[in-house]
Amino acid sequence: MTGTEIQNPESNQLKAGLTDQALTEAIEKSGYPLQSAVFELLESDFHVQQEWGFRDRISGEMRSCDLMAVRQLGDEPSEKSRIRTSLAVLIECKQSDLPYVFFSPSPSPWRLSLPQVTGLRQDDVTVSTDDSRSTWLLPLMRVLETAEEPFMARNGFSIMSKCARKGPKLELSGTDAYNGIVMPLASAATHFSASSKPRDTYHWFDAYLLCAVAVLDAPMVEAKRTPNGTELQFTPWCRLFRHEPEEPGAFMGHAGKTMAIDVVHKDFFREYLLTHLVPFAQTFSERALRHHEVLATGKAFVPQMEGKGRNGIYGRLQPPKPAPRKTSRRRPYRREADESDG
Repeated sequence: MTGTEIQNPESNQLKAGLTDQALTEAIEKSGYPLQSAVFELLESDFHVQQEWGFRDRISGEMRSCDLMAVRQLGDEPSEKSRIRTSLAVLIECKQSDLPYVFFSPSPSPWRLSLPQVTGLRQDDVTVSTDDSRSTWLLPLMRVLETAEEPFMARNGFSIMSKCARKGPKLELSGTDAYNGIVMPLASAATHFSASSKPRDTYHWFDAYLLCAVAVLDAPMVEAKRTPNGTELQFTPWCRLFRHEPEEPGAFMGHAGKTMAIDVVHKDFFREYLLTHLVPFAQTFSERALRHHEVLATGKAFVPQMEGKGRNGIYGRLQPPKPAPRKTSRRRPYRREADESDG
C-alpha cells in the first residue's frame, strides 16, 4: 500500500439483509444525483457552494439550500467603477415520479422583490430633477429599466401543487411544494440579501443580481381552465409568483412584495441558463456599470421628470448634481512663508 492509498476495514460493509442494488435504488430516488448533475453543469462558469447554509427567516433555525452559485459579470478597475457585478443563483433540486402542476396564469407584477439587486447600501434610488422640487424613490431595477426585458416580463403562475398518491388515485398537495421549494428559497434569498449588505463606510460595492431557481426531475404540467374542462400542457419552465406582506412602515407597503421563483425541468436547465438567465444578467451588468455612481450612492438626477415623466428614464439617468457652493466674502487663504521657505 502506498502512502496515498487507504485500506477499507472489513467491518465497513453492508449489514445482513441489505444489498448494493437496494442502496443504489434509494440513492437514485433521492435528490442527490440531481443536485450533483446540476453542480457539474454549473462548476465550469460559476463558483458553486453545495449545501449553502442560511438562517430561516421565520423559525430562525439553521437550514441549507442545495446550491448557491455565483458568476462574476463585470470587474472594472476601481478608478473607473465603484461597483463589481455578479449573478447569484440560489437553487433547490427536487426529484419525483409524480408531476408538479401549475395553476392560475398571472402577468408579471409591476414590481418584483426577487430577482433583486443586493450588495448595495439601499434597494432604491432617490431621483431629483430640474423642473420640480419633488424627489422620487424608485427601485434599482426600475431605474435600470430591466422590467421591460423579456426575461423579467415573462408571465407566471400563482399556484403550484405536487401530486401525491392516495390509493389508486392522485391528489394535489400545495403544502409539499410550498414547504419544499418556496419557503426554503424565499428564506435563502432573505438571508443572502441581509448578509451581503455593506457597511456604511464602504466606497466600493459588489452588486449581485440575485435569483431563485428550483430544478425538477419530475413532470411539469400547466393546468388550463377551458369551456370544455381542464386542459393539460407539459412545460419545461414555469415562473411562480409568491406574494407576501411588506414590513410595517415600508414605502408602498400596502402593495406588498412579490417574489418570482423560476421552476425549471432538469433537461431544460442548461438552455435556461445560456439562453435566458445569463444573457439577462449580462444586460443588467452593462447597465449597472454604466451608472455605477448612481448605484453606489443611491442618488440620481433625471432632467424633466415632471415634463417627460418616468418612462425612458434610463437614457436620461445621470449622477446627482452637486449642490451649489456657497460663495464667501472672506479673502482667499494664502500660505505664509516660513523660515524653511527661505
